[in-house]
Amino acid sequence: MLGVDNHGQTIVLACAFLSKETTESFVWMFEEFKKVMLGGEPKTIIIDQDAVMAIAISIAFPTTFHRLCIWHITSKFSVKLPHSAYKEYWLEFQKAIWDTDNKDEFDAKWNIVVTKACLTDHPWLSSMFDLRESWVPAYT
Repeated sequence: MLGVDNHGQTIVLACAFLSKETTESFVWMFEEFKKVMLGGEPKTIIIDQDAVMAIAISIAFPTTFHRLCIWHITSKFSVKLPHSAYKEYWLEFQKAIWDTDNKDEFDAKWNIVVTKACLTDHPWLSSMFDLRESWVPAYT
């Protein structure tokens, strides 16, 4: 687990080797982590889209804000979208993601790009839009 110290530097907080990546294993790991952290639960945890870990976070850290890593999500656009749509619309997706100040503005820009790119029925984009509260900066 990584954290940020009082100087804004990334630091290693903990490391664990798990023989199985199960909900129970992650809950155990998080409970052990809590035992040595004097400040209580973390305020925010950012992970990739690991569903098992997300369940464990909700069990072990019920008051912690769980976010999805925006880098992991945005790096998948080039793989998940048709090549031509990615090439033509990636900059507009970036602007919608990074250059919006509020939820309504993001939703409007996202819907415009998705419609222009003829991707309104794209399953992955739809799933990312449904999860927007946990990864889009305008929502957090």
